[in-house]
Amino acid sequence: MGLVLWLADQARALLQARRMVKVGVHRAFFLGGREPYYFVKVTNRSSTRDVEITHAWFEGDPKVHMILPQRPLPKRLRPDEQWECWTPAAAMRHVRNVERAARVQLTSGKVVKSRRDTDLPELGYIAGP
Repeated sequence: MGLVLWLADQARALLQARRMVKVGVHRAFFLGGREPYYFVKVTNRSSTRDVEITHAWFEGDPKVHMILPQRPLPKRLRPDEQWECWTPAAAMRHVRNVERAARVQLTSGKVVKSRRDTDLPELGYIAGP
């Protein structure tokens, strides 16, 4: 029994130490604005490791790169920290299934794909500084 508990402990430690990143996309408006935007929110879900984002884009032909002077990359995220950027929905007309088309590249070279962001409040702030 002791060996089984030790192995389970080791497996849990490995799982918790790996880089876990969540990328969510949602459509929203700035307060008082009439033009919709797509927002990409990146969350470091690792409990112990920092992650660094080097690139963010939407897959399409052509790709839509997320380059905002007020949200420069690369960006290092501490555990549980978030970073968010946006692009006008009008620039995404050629992109299919926008909520699943965002990509974020980490310094490790790993590319993380997005999912639709759910359970968002009706009104909120943009994540990050």
